[in-house]
Amino acid sequence: MKKLLTTLLIFLIFTPYSSAIVEDEKISLQNAIEIALKTNPQIKSKKIDTEIAKNDIKSADKLQNPSIGIFQNIGKTRYGNPQELGVKYNIELFKREKRKNLAKSNYIAIKNSEKISQYDLILEVKKAYIDFLLKKSNLKIIQEEQNLAYQLYKTAKNSKVPEPDLIEAKIALNRSIMKTNTAKTQVIFAQNHFNTIMNTSNINYDTKEDELSDDYVSLLAIKPEEDNLDFEKAKEYALNNRADILKAKQLVESAQKNLSVIKSKLIPNLEIESGWQYETSSSSDNGKFKSGAFAGVFLKDIPLIYQYRPEIKNAKLEIEKAQLNYEDIKIDAIRNITDAWEKYTIAKDNLIFYNKELLQDSKNLLSASKRSLDKNENDVTSFLVAKKLYFELMLGYKQSLADYYTSYAELSKELSLNYNLN
Repeated sequence: MKKLLTTLLIFLIFTPYSSAIVEDEKISLQNAIEIALKTNPQIKSKKIDTEIAKNDIKSADKLQNPSIGIFQNIGKTRYGNPQELGVKYNIELFKREKRKNLAKSNYIAIKNSEKISQYDLILEVKKAYIDFLLKKSNLKIIQEEQNLAYQLYKTAKNSKVPEPDLIEAKIALNRSIMKTNTAKTQVIFAQNHFNTIMNTSNINYDTKEDELSDDYVSLLAIKPEEDNLDFEKAKEYALNNRADILKAKQLVESAQKNLSVIKSKLIPNLEIESGWQYETSSSSDNGKFKSGAFAGVFLKDIPLIYQYRPEIKNAKLEIEKAQLNYEDIKIDAIRNITDAWEKYTIAKDNLIFYNKELLQDSKNLLSASKRSLDKNENDVTSFLVAKKLYFELMLGYKQSLADYYTSYAELSKELSLNYNLN
């Protein structure tokens, strides 16, 4: 088994990137979100739950069905006693509206539960899309590093450089080749993860972009220099619009309405009965056919013996439990919003620092080192150090860019921003 896994890993590492990835269809992030919301089985299941809750409203508002019966005397009992054909109808007093209100409240809570699942899925799609782009960007940078290492080794081999420098250039080239193969594998894994979240089987999706860039609008973000979000206003908006808070608040209302439904069981029901009675000439006491109507009204389920006290106590406890859960959800939401805000602020500041300082300095260092090497003013080792620093900074910049996009996506979810869901 160990030998098989080793063989598979070697195959993945050394398989060319172009043959491992089948680019069936390139899609944008917005397209990916729309597709995922349509194909994800959990979302479909939540939609079914919402539809069931919607139907429960109609069920809660149902009227009672009537009962139709025939009463027939047999044998000697038929003499002097009438036969009956009648209808009974049970009328619930002050119960239907309460049941219907409870069902409506449950429907709203389940609808918010559906939105929570949608928000979670949207975030997962965004993170997978951004990670996929990051891995593709890293591969591109590492391939540039490999090309540069090859050119350096070729130059060193054709020049009269000391043997240690030539060996060092060869080692750098071989390390770049291994890093490239590893980066290719990471791209494959990232695409597979992205398609797993997309729940695809016959289509292999790829990102519309070839690398992670600073085209912020395309990834549903804002430019870090133009960030004008106000934390307190954003937090206030979130606490009034987050689906998890709205759901928890709705569950409190549902628990209150459930108490109303339980208490309504103390109200007796009304039963109306009416029909037709008759005696045939052969069974009547005077030998004549007799007939007439009858009607009756009864109170049913009068709470004299059982008064639903345990059910009422439990319903009150459910209200208390729902209120505790609501307060807990709000506390967690504030904590999550604060954490997401801090994470986004740090990622934004790091990205701005990369753009203003590190990127340009690293490019200048690499150019200066290359000129010095060409003029024999610098050795291979010094250039390799400068080259290594440059590519590390480029990889760091892409990671910083990915952190910015991801943290913004997480913040958007926590603040319930940019989600136009019905």
